[in-house]
Amino acid sequence: MFRALAFASIISALCVCSSVRADEAEDKAVAFVEKLGGKVHRGETPSGKPVVSVFLYACPLSDAGVKELAGLKALTTLNLGATKVTDVGVKELAGFKALTTLNLSFTTLTDVGVKELAGFKALTTLELNYTDVTDAGVKELAGLKALTTLGLGGTKVTDAGVKELASLKELSVLGLFAAKAVTDAGVKELAGLKALTTLELGLTKVTDAGVKELAGLKALTTLDLHYTGVTDAGVKELAGLKALSVLDLGNTGVTDAGVKELAGLKALTTLNLGGAKVTDAGVKELAGLKALSTLNLGGTKVTDTGLKELAGFKALTTLDLSFTTLTDAGVKELAGLTALTLLDLSGTTLTDAGVKELAPLTNLTMLYLGETGVTDAGLKELAGLKNLTALFLFNTKVTDAGVKELTAALPKCKIMR
Repeated sequence: MFRALAFASIISALCVCSSVRADEAEDKAVAFVEKLGGKVHRGETPSGKPVVSVFLYACPLSDAGVKELAGLKALTTLNLGATKVTDVGVKELAGFKALTTLNLSFTTLTDVGVKELAGFKALTTLELNYTDVTDAGVKELAGLKALTTLGLGGTKVTDAGVKELASLKELSVLGLFAAKAVTDAGVKELAGLKALTTLELGLTKVTDAGVKELAGLKALTTLDLHYTGVTDAGVKELAGLKALSVLDLGNTGVTDAGVKELAGLKALTTLNLGGAKVTDAGVKELAGLKALSTLNLGGTKVTDTGLKELAGFKALTTLDLSFTTLTDAGVKELAGLTALTLLDLSGTTLTDAGVKELAPLTNLTMLYLGETGVTDAGLKELAGLKNLTALFLFNTKVTDAGVKELTAALPKCKIMR
């Protein structure tokens, strides 16, 4: 009996010592992270508050530094984006099998490093944007069946790599933006990923033929097609995606006819038509999209006449009209959009008279007036916009004196010129 009690005491003591050592290792790792300017987050468990998340994005972390994280045994989220970590450092992550979220974007990671991630079966979110990953690396991810979010934007991935993703049936968010080798053939391989809610294909070689392959992805809520070869014919293929709330068609060949095809997408809250071939007639076609809160018409052929059509968009909080032929008369049409918090009028013929028309927009926090005719007299008209936190005045005739006066009236507003 005595021997049994003694043995139990020894085991208990060893457990305590082990726990103390683990705490010390964790504390040492936390100190290292914070010294680099990183942040940690602790979780709530029956046994204490272990570190479950580490944020080291853009911190001066090297491969050697990754070893210093070894004491964080409960880690589930790790952000090493924009650090100096290479394939060598990724190998040091082998002990973190509980990771569910990992960000290695903007590092020099290659396929060799991705191979080291193949055993991280618990991963649900993996960000590899702007790394040197190729199709061979993507093939190594095929076994990560729990993935719901995958970022491969700005990589060298081609259609062959996209094909390797077809088995990841749980994917709901897929970023392929600026994966410039991806074409319609690659998009066709995504047709079976019915769980997709967000798909980013901007700056790829996708055309109308590729968009047609998306018609069956009824769960899509966010679709990015900016700077692609999409035209009105492609937009017509989107008509059945009724769940879409965010659609980016910026700098595409879409015209007023294409905009007309969007009329049935009543759930749209964000629409980017910047740089598209849209005119006043196109703006008129948007009339039924009452849920719109963000609208980009920058660089289009929209005029003051078209702005009259915006009067009914009372939910708008963000509006971009930069580099259009907008005049002071057009700005007057915006007076009723009192929910606006961001307004971009850069590169228009706006003058001080037009700035005066902004007075009712008291919820504005960000205002872009660069490359306009605004002067110090116009700045005086902004003094009543007490919620302004950022004002952009690049390439204007505004003087130091005018800025000083407005700063006195709006001390919380950062003025950039």
